[in-house]
Amino acid sequence: MKRLILVIAGAVLSSQIFSVQLENVNKGEFDITSTAVSSSMISIDATGKVGKYGRVYVSYNLHTDGYQSDQGLFDGQGMNMEGVTANLTGIWRKRGTNYVVYSLDNLNNGDHNFVSINIDTLKNKINIDVETLDY
Repeated sequence: MKRLILVIAGAVLSSQIFSVQLENVNKGEFDITSTAVSSSMISIDATGKVGKYGRVYVSYNLHTDGYQSDQGLFDGQGMNMEGVTANLTGIWRKRGTNYVVYSLDNLNNGDHNFVSINIDTLKNKINIDVETLDY
């Protein structure tokens, strides 16, 4: 009985520790403007509007390691016309014809953002949820 209680308590605590609760989410929809594919990388450029940043231009570089072409690391850059720039870094995974990306962004205005990104290759759209981290 004690083991069962410990297992249940561990499962509940680990799910709370590793879950991400996005509370102040800014949503955005981007149009993909270009895509380039090589044997080790997929580059995607897009533009759209998102929350307090207004019109944003982003470039995502999805890197593959040659062995797993359905997941990997990514880096990128972002900017708006008010001079806010961002370095983007994170992980991605392919889900059917979509790419799911999780990014931690470091902006030159002091913001640190956690971004959930869904790249829909059939619709040529990117939907993002941006949470500015307060820690």
